[in-house]
Amino acid sequence: MKFNYALSLLGSALLLASCAQSGTSSQAQTTTEPEWEVLFDGSSFDKWQLYNGGEVSDAWKIEEGAMVFYPPEKQGGWRKSQNIVTKEFFHSFELELEWKVAEGANSGVFYGVVEDQRLGEPYLTGPEIQVLDNERHPDAKNGETHQAGALYDMVAPSSDISKPAGEWNSFSILIDHFANMGHVVLNGEKVVEFPVHGTAWDEMVAQSKFANWDAFGVYRTGKIGLQDHGDKVSFRNIRVRRIAKPELTEEPTDPEATELYEPFVEKVTPGEGHGAPSDAIVLFDGANLDQWESVDGGAAAWTLNEDGSMTVADKIGDIRTKESFGDMQLHIEWRSPAEIKGKNQSRANSGIFLQELYEIQVLDNNDNPTYVNGQVGSIYKQHVPLAMASAPTGEWNSFDAIYHAPVFNEAGEKVQSGTLTLMHNGVLIHDHIEIKGTTPYIGWPKNEAHGEAPLRLQDHRDNSGVSYRNIWVRRL
Repeated sequence: MKFNYALSLLGSALLLASCAQSGTSSQAQTTTEPEWEVLFDGSSFDKWQLYNGGEVSDAWKIEEGAMVFYPPEKQGGWRKSQNIVTKEFFHSFELELEWKVAEGANSGVFYGVVEDQRLGEPYLTGPEIQVLDNERHPDAKNGETHQAGALYDMVAPSSDISKPAGEWNSFSILIDHFANMGHVVLNGEKVVEFPVHGTAWDEMVAQSKFANWDAFGVYRTGKIGLQDHGDKVSFRNIRVRRIAKPELTEEPTDPEATELYEPFVEKVTPGEGHGAPSDAIVLFDGANLDQWESVDGGAAAWTLNEDGSMTVADKIGDIRTKESFGDMQLHIEWRSPAEIKGKNQSRANSGIFLQELYEIQVLDNNDNPTYVNGQVGSIYKQHVPLAMASAPTGEWNSFDAIYHAPVFNEAGEKVQSGTLTLMHNGVLIHDHIEIKGTTPYIGWPKNEAHGEAPLRLQDHRDNSGVSYRNIWVRRL
């Protein structure tokens, strides 16, 4: 077969890639051979999801160790696409898989896919390696760049060595942004080579149907996708091996040498105000106490209020989360009662115990001095807060904490202390302080080995009247 215009650019692409890396080409580089990651082992879709979110649909079946797509029937002349993509993102990698098409079937393998609700199909961002029945599907007659193994509509395979419908084919697909090189090996033979970014890539896109697609082929990090083209297709033995960024032993002179594209930073949607972000575990939203239990056994029996808060039930006892935590980001809001009762440590006293052991003091210190390592925001009997940032008595306060749990070895010895950074109403009051151990009322801190443990809220058993609301954590 003849190469199209895109392949005629390959030589210049390689030259451009070489020039782009001229600042590092003479510098010593070392790489570490990465492990293969199994993306589909024939038993589950754990590594996959629908494009733009959701579990893999029933249109995708697992049969005899392969994933098989059965296109659903159209309703009213239309149906929603069932493309699937990996849950993880990939930058530079080698992908291996096997595929088989039914007679007259069309599908594809995408890379560099970025999900966006404004974009209804993965091909709007991800270049496609064509999967096709070359004998029967009409797309094979629309040009060599549409045939099996092609970089769709851009680079044609050097020869047609695809197997007939009903037989298994193999792909080895290389996408290497560090070397600016991609290739496709079909059934053991390299049939396509192409640049993956830069001027030569842009020229290829400009000569294709994707010329005016703003999001197409611009992302160096994205997901791998399998196409629903409306035909039956099967895939199996899917695995990927990431290509590590070359490690330089001399200072680079090329700006790309110091650009990172992995690990991909997952999008988290912030909550409104102090609301929980999209990846948080909501421990209390005012609806119920289902996430909590009494430390003495049984259900949490604190008082639920109509304003979405809960109040300490005096002399009922502490409550704790049913779930255990280690390193975490914590947000919690608390309020002392508007009616002032008591003084010193007996005015609106409660506490937030990280892992049930390390107390952040809750106390109404407005016009109520006490010992400073026991005042509001202190790490009880250990660390004095940098400021007293309380809201007026009876108004809501917020604590935002970054906590890293202590580490113990197999002998039960502490080998790394816990640390805490704490904001009180947006004011920094502890800056990455060391947790010395437990926070007892009497005695020195203790350091008994432990793992993850619940978050605990204190009943000080002196009619404190403290209320809590809007409690969430993010595991770190």
